[in-house]
Amino acid sequence: MTTHYRVLRKYKSTIIDILILITIFVFLLSYFTPNHFLSRNIPTGGDMASHYYPAKYLKEVLLPKGRIVGWLQGNYAGFPLFQVYFPFPFLLMVLLSYAIPMQIAFKIISVMGVFSLPLCSYFAIKLMHYKFPCSIIGALFTLPFLFMEANSMWGGNIPSTLAGEFAFSIGMSLSVLLLGTLYHGIGKKGGVLLNGVLLFFIGFSHAYALLFSVLTSAFFLITAKDFVYKLHYLLKVYTLAFLLLSFWAIPLIANIAYTTNFNISWKMDSFFEVIPIILIPFVVVSVMGCIAHMYFCITKKESLDVRLGYFWFGIVISILFYFSANKMGVVDIRFLPFMQLLFTVIAAVVIYKSSKYTKLQWMIPLILTALVLLWVSKQVTYIPEWIAWNFTGFESKEFWPQFNKINKYLQGTENDPRVVYEHSPVHDSAGTVRAFESLPFFSGRSTLEGLYMQSTISSPFVFYIQSELSEVASAPFPDYTYSKLNLKAGIKHLKMFNVKDFIVISDTVKSAMKQFTEFDRKASYPPYEIYELKTNDNHYVSPLAYEPVLCKTKNWKRLFYEWFKEDSVNDVHLVLDKHNKGLHPFKYKMTTDILKDIPKIPIDITTAYVHERVKNDEVLIETNWINKPLLIKISYHKNWKIEGADEIYQVSPGFMLIYPQAKYVRLYFSYGISDYTGMGLTLSGIIIIGISAYTRNSRHRIS
Repeated sequence: MTTHYRVLRKYKSTIIDILILITIFVFLLSYFTPNHFLSRNIPTGGDMASHYYPAKYLKEVLLPKGRIVGWLQGNYAGFPLFQVYFPFPFLLMVLLSYAIPMQIAFKIISVMGVFSLPLCSYFAIKLMHYKFPCSIIGALFTLPFLFMEANSMWGGNIPSTLAGEFAFSIGMSLSVLLLGTLYHGIGKKGGVLLNGVLLFFIGFSHAYALLFSVLTSAFFLITAKDFVYKLHYLLKVYTLAFLLLSFWAIPLIANIAYTTNFNISWKMDSFFEVIPIILIPFVVVSVMGCIAHMYFCITKKESLDVRLGYFWFGIVISILFYFSANKMGVVDIRFLPFMQLLFTVIAAVVIYKSSKYTKLQWMIPLILTALVLLWVSKQVTYIPEWIAWNFTGFESKEFWPQFNKINKYLQGTENDPRVVYEHSPVHDSAGTVRAFESLPFFSGRSTLEGLYMQSTISSPFVFYIQSELSEVASAPFPDYTYSKLNLKAGIKHLKMFNVKDFIVISDTVKSAMKQFTEFDRKASYPPYEIYELKTNDNHYVSPLAYEPVLCKTKNWKRLFYEWFKEDSVNDVHLVLDKHNKGLHPFKYKMTTDILKDIPKIPIDITTAYVHERVKNDEVLIETNWINKPLLIKISYHKNWKIEGADEIYQVSPGFMLIYPQAKYVRLYFSYGISDYTGMGLTLSGIIIIGISAYTRNSRHRIS
């Protein structure tokens, strides 16, 4: 008994830590029950459902070609998948799917940020040299943040994760861990490689977590003490992370012009959105505790804890980012979760400092565990139902029979004309309002809308078409204006985007459809009806009926959007003059940005022959239309290459234009200069890691 007692006494803190960590995970698993994970249903809910197809596409199309970023035809008239969104979670899903079914792998990785946050907080605090029980209290206090139901869009908490923000959750967990590894590394004068690699994974998971991590690390440069050493250390970490991330980040930066800005300003209805009730006790403890700590420092009863300043600096960075986000072109509320979480970390430190004055310090975390679990349980309302909704998948939803039949009816490939659907909140009965964004996965057919709306220049036009075809439009981009229901104008735009089939759900739009002979009702799966646009030419490559006009403008996105909305001029396509000179094939040029000055010169296309074959990242064309304009109804991107013509021109609304010089023409999506530059820099980063590891091993062998 004496021996056992000594062992228990010696390892008491470790045993308590392990028991409470197990309790935390059991508590999480009481909500995320294993039966939800083990079912092979395709997850739904918010944005979550729309992430599944990209994961499958990465595994089945991109990775077999040796690519992480590649062209996806299925949404937005095509876009470069994973060039703007973050690949790391999807790579983990694919890796895990080689051992278990993809549906299960997807679910597990989608909640990885939730389950890893307590662990990352635990190790971060421990690496900052806080003693027992600070780190386990910090892990415990992540639960109120995770179960915070005040928002489901900001990121980091469980509702945001269920809404599809799992990449943010993973990046946030890693950024919390970096707080500790960076503090430890700088103090011990080591760990550059570890911190550089960790910062790379943060950036590869989510950009907001990367911005927070980099700016918060500037805390170490505030004091003059060891300034040169700390600056040198941080620069080495930043440089290594940048090199490793370059293969993805350099092309992203180089192609930023071919994305769409999304800088909404979140409207707060209540202070309790920022500091919800579930967090108030922790905010109060952190603020009052730090005030007390400053008082004791002034009265010289305690020495200043610089680590608390580190956490408060992170809060200041989060607030500053929030107020400057719109000027940076990013979403403001994405920075506030870091502030909310850091309040819980500070509260853990405050309680730890207070616990040092009691002889029964080991009981504090046990008592807090009971109190926190009770407090969190009392605050949770809708999370269990949302978890069940997501993980029981499409197959369990009310509209699954109709949704499944619609996809079977529309069965095809990316070579078939596109499908469009009316936007409606009623789609939620199929699993999510965004259910039909997954048409490419379920039916093989391409649709217009998609999840990654910043990834392409075509998204503003897609949502304008949505507003013309829907009783209720989503209108997501605040920088753009939209239409009301207007099927007459919508028909022209549908043909411009090669849309053949239209899925309608509201009685208002069904009634309006009867006024247009261009539409023919083909199928009915109440409440859905499918109409065919009979006047569409069903081609992705078409000869232009009017001579295109060259335009020189600095704001081509705005000009092309206004052109798209203006029915009187949008028969004549505008070609962007990127070389600031008249290009050879074009006979006419706009001298101003005034749309009424566009000349309308018809082209006789009665003898034109065009046959195309559209694949994932390739378009094959056979034509007799030599040296004459052919419109490619696929989103423009400068990484498209061509054989059989001199150049690919960027043309309104966001498409490609070519002048064939041979009977057979091939367009294909490939690497550009920025891709090769980024890959070269990443290779150099890997070489640096290899040399450093080899040098370290050599030193150990010698010693």
